[in-house]
Amino acid sequence: KSLLNGKTFTFPNDETNRVTPRIPLPSEGVNDMITMSDLSEASILWNIKVRYDHRQFYTYIGSILVAVNPYHMYHDMYSTTYVRKYENALVMNSLPAHIFATASLAHNKMLTDKMNQCVVISGESGGGKTQSTKLIMNYLATVNPGKNKLITEQILEASPLLESFGNAKTVRNDNSSRFGKYIEIYYSQKSIVGAKLSDFLLEKSRIVTHSTDERNYHVFYELLEGFDNEEKRKYGLTTPEKYFYLNQGASMAISSKSDANDFQSLLTAMKILNFTKNEQETIFKILAAILHLGNIYFSRNIEDPSHDLIQISSKTEIEWCSHLLGLNDQGLLQNLTHKVTEARDERLLSPFNLEQALDSRDAIAKALYSTLFSWLVARINQIVRVNNTVDNSIAILDIFGFENFSINSFEQLCINYANEALQFHFNRHVFKLEQEEYAKEKLAWKKIDFADNTDCLDLIGKKPNGILQILDDESNFPKATDHSFLHKCHRLHESNRLYGKPRLLKTTFSIRHYAGEVEYDVRGFLDKNRDLLRGDVIDLFSSSRNEILANMFRDIRDVYESHRGFHFKTGRFITMKAKTPTVSAKFSDSLSHLIETMTRCQPTFIRCIKPNNDKTPNKLELSVVLEQLRNTGMLETVRIRKLGFPRRYLFEQFAKRYRCLIPNSPDNVDVKETTVHILNTLSAKFTLKYQIGITKIFLRESLEYHLEKERSLVINKAASTIQRAIKSYIQQKQFEKQRRAVVFLQKQYRRWLDNKK
Repeated sequence: KSLLNGKTFTFPNDETNRVTPRIPLPSEGVNDMITMSDLSEASILWNIKVRYDHRQFYTYIGSILVAVNPYHMYHDMYSTTYVRKYENALVMNSLPAHIFATASLAHNKMLTDKMNQCVVISGESGGGKTQSTKLIMNYLATVNPGKNKLITEQILEASPLLESFGNAKTVRNDNSSRFGKYIEIYYSQKSIVGAKLSDFLLEKSRIVTHSTDERNYHVFYELLEGFDNEEKRKYGLTTPEKYFYLNQGASMAISSKSDANDFQSLLTAMKILNFTKNEQETIFKILAAILHLGNIYFSRNIEDPSHDLIQISSKTEIEWCSHLLGLNDQGLLQNLTHKVTEARDERLLSPFNLEQALDSRDAIAKALYSTLFSWLVARINQIVRVNNTVDNSIAILDIFGFENFSINSFEQLCINYANEALQFHFNRHVFKLEQEEYAKEKLAWKKIDFADNTDCLDLIGKKPNGILQILDDESNFPKATDHSFLHKCHRLHESNRLYGKPRLLKTTFSIRHYAGEVEYDVRGFLDKNRDLLRGDVIDLFSSSRNEILANMFRDIRDVYESHRGFHFKTGRFITMKAKTPTVSAKFSDSLSHLIETMTRCQPTFIRCIKPNNDKTPNKLELSVVLEQLRNTGMLETVRIRKLGFPRRYLFEQFAKRYRCLIPNSPDNVDVKETTVHILNTLSAKFTLKYQIGITKIFLRESLEYHLEKERSLVINKAASTIQRAIKSYIQQKQFEKQRRAVVFLQKQYRRWLDNKK
């Protein structure tokens, strides 16, 4: 009752009191697909539970694949044998539910329908999105590697490289992606010819701070475990617990991960991706320099306690940073302890207090890492770019799931805004467009309501008064504060039913998302949104003796100057151009472009579910799963799909595809008549499973599955007939050849005998 808000249901075999339900035998059958007639909260939950206990972690809900994370890698389930087994699976549910079946359907649709495909992988952190992405990419690379196998291998090796730099251990997940990625794999003549990677919202704050039992990004620990003593001496490194940026979570190792082995995988990936030795060394120098930066400490000047002046307490770390980054010692020291102010062609130095100096140190560390990450993505795209024409593509979206922590900040607002946008896309594809199509085609259809989250999207991002728009406006005022931003939000949105203003004087506001209400703490919102590097810092790194590092920051300087008309050498604004885009503005633009790109593709949805909150293998908690099913909108989705007709074909497409189901059908008959004739041959139980529109036929998924199954049987029978005829012809020819040979031998032998006589 507590799980289902007071609703009750009976478990099969009345085993409600058993901790582990009875596992059905293979002969009894475990449903791979929950059919639309079976859809209910209870049936979905129970089916997933039984299948999970039976080591079957994939279930179809309609055409949506639900993947439950087992927290254990069953390698036998993802072998080449399984790839070949699902390679030609043209009909859903013709084989047991599997992520390879979904990948196969998307791949075959791209080849047959000549339409771009998009696999949308979503779910909470810990649901297995990263692993699902890798499995789909491995499948595509195995079934159709392309003529240039190096390109395919490079595309695959990009994943472990970015996983090292963009994934980290969190309290919910040992390998959590702290950025979103959209991978487009391009095909020409049915072969992979290249790819393009887009990244979203790298979690920069993790570089300088993380919570208890969490880690910084994997690459730091892999570096320290993978380097031998000589290499550590070269970069001035020791062990992870010695570095402030790594030891805050008191979690140095992960039981399920070997950092030393993963470092070797990282080196292999860099080699396959053709990173030069100089590029690899620059990467390691930047990573080592960030660790040294974190160990730079400041203290108040005891000789002059009347002033809030500071002094460096760790000059050795300054020297290491300067050496590794190719900088002048004094230049780095000045940027850490002083702010440069430009006034009338003069550069005035203002000393930092202790808190400002620590903030300056952390800002430099975050800038170094995020710049390196952006450079890696651009470098990978340069290596795997498409050099010839493209026919179609398959895209894979792996993006952060909905987040609701005890304290939610700017990052959570952006992440949840992205999830709202994806839910809108999902709603639009599944609900809105379908109902509009029904009306356009004049189907007998009673419009039904669904949870439309357009109002929430408008509250967060719509111009001119959306929350992110207010944040951008405030970010452009030097004297604006987090409190002034919050006050403006309260004033403009207090009456909005989705917006919550706290009763007490707190620095928070709340938003009712599609997945539940989330409270956001605005402290730090403006600084995180501005995320501006000081001009003197960019200038310092642009003058580095390391040409690769210098070019990274010169590109940033060019962007700043082009947007603001600000010249770093003179410190003057030379034009009145637009302000530099804020983090939220760039993220909103990227998100809009992503949704626009996805709209042009045929989507396939995979919902990743975590079975429990403590990352225990082979343990499923019903309450945890049910909450995620509700948060992802799955139950709302299946309710609509149960009532609607989600499959549609033009009459010409339907007649061409299913004409084989009516024997001896003439080719010159009108396609609509052919469509009606095919449907009339069906049994009475399918009468309510379709509707005929003006230009299209609309089907429910169960009917399409039946038609596909029947079509597959007819095609297989036809193929067997052709094979039988050809084999008969070959055997007949072989027999005739052998018969002629035998007759010839007999003739020659008789001739020899007659001659001898």
